[in-house]
Amino acid sequence: MKLQKQNNEPELYLASQSPRRQELLKRCIADFRVETAPVKEINEAGDLHVIPRINASMKAAAVAKRHRKDFILGADTLVICGKEIMGKPADPAEASAFLRKLSGRTHEVVTGLALICLRRNIHLIWSESSQVTFKELSDADIEKYLSEVDVLDKAGAYAIQEHGDMLVSNYTGELENIIGLPLVKLQEYLAEFFPPAEPENE
Repeated sequence: MKLQKQNNEPELYLASQSPRRQELLKRCIADFRVETAPVKEINEAGDLHVIPRINASMKAAAVAKRHRKDFILGADTLVICGKEIMGKPADPAEASAFLRKLSGRTHEVVTGLALICLRRNIHLIWSESSQVTFKELSDADIEKYLSEVDVLDKAGAYAIQEHGDMLVSNYTGELENIIGLPLVKLQEYLAEFFPPAEPENE
C-alpha cells in the first residue's frame, strides 16, 4: 500500500540522486523530495558489511542538518566479492575487470539504509543482503554487456534490471536490494510515520 505525506506534516527527503532509488521509493510513498549533501564516504572497515550502514548514516545526517523536523533517508550499496569491495568502476577497463572477477562466482550485494529525524530523535539504521551468482562469462559476453549498459555509475559494473539475464545465473534475497533500495522493511518503517494514500477516484 502506497503512503503519502499529510499537509503540514514532516517531509521525507531521499539523500540520493540515484534515479533507480527514486523510482523504487515511489513504490512506497507518493511524494518525497530529493536532496544530497557532500560527505566523505568510507571504503574500509574490519567488517565490510558495516560500511554501507555508516555511509548511509552519514548521507542522511548531512541532509538532516538542514531539515531537522523532517525525515531523511540515506542509502549506500556495495558489491562484495570474497574480501574485495567493488564500487563504481572508474572507466570501461575497470568495468571489464570487475565483470571478469564476478564471472562464474557468487557475490554479495549489501545495502545500508538510515532513516532519521533529528527533532524526534529517530535513528533507524539497518542493512539488507542478497546473493548473486554470475554465469561463466567470455570476453565477448562482457564486451556485449558493456555495449548495452552504461555501468560507470553502478557498483560492481552491472545492473540486474538492465539486461541482467546476460550475466546473472540466479540470486537470493530481495531483488530491489540488488537494484539499490530494499523495500520490505523500509515500507514497514515509513508506515509508522506516514499514512496510507487515499485511493484515486475512478
